[in-house]
Amino acid sequence: MTHWALADIPDDAATIPRRWFHHGEQMLALLERYQPQVTVELGTWRGGSATAIARLVRTWGGLLYCVDTWTEDITGGPVLGHPGMIARAAGNLVRAGVSASIRLIPALTTDAAAAWVGPIDCLFVDADHTYASVTADLEAWYPHLRSGSLLAGDDYRSPMYPGVTQAWDAFEARHSLTFERQETPESTPPGMTFIWGVIP
Repeated sequence: MTHWALADIPDDAATIPRRWFHHGEQMLALLERYQPQVTVELGTWRGGSATAIARLVRTWGGLLYCVDTWTEDITGGPVLGHPGMIARAAGNLVRAGVSASIRLIPALTTDAAAAWVGPIDCLFVDADHTYASVTADLEAWYPHLRSGSLLAGDDYRSPMYPGVTQAWDAFEARHSLTFERQETPESTPPGMTFIWGVIP
């Protein structure tokens, strides 16, 4: 995979530890394989992962929609962030030269799902990491995924966020789906796993 490297992430986002997109190579390999036209990322923060994703999907004319409250808290409540936080993310994306391929949606992820119109080709779930929120995100966005769409998530099996693993496992069983699980070498903390599947 030659499309992404940590050095490609712009400005202050370049100081983000690798853990913020530690499944980058795996995610980008899937995107390159399936070439989705409409990708939705839940949880964007400063735009590190969004930069890498947008740089790839724009090569085939795809768009990335980024949904975040921009509060910098992945276990927070329903409070929108300060306007300066989304401006910081937007500035990073502009400096990276990818802003034309990205649409920022400052909203709760479930509110954005309720307002969404049309199918999506790829959903990357990496927002609030509590069991209730991951479950709500998966259930709210699942109806928008067409057959053949990618569904992927970050921080599975993280000892810091046990609710992520529990939510994905319960969702998989409830909808009779089958997900792949790929452990990321040298992740921080160890054992971090990328989970993904293709909707039948």
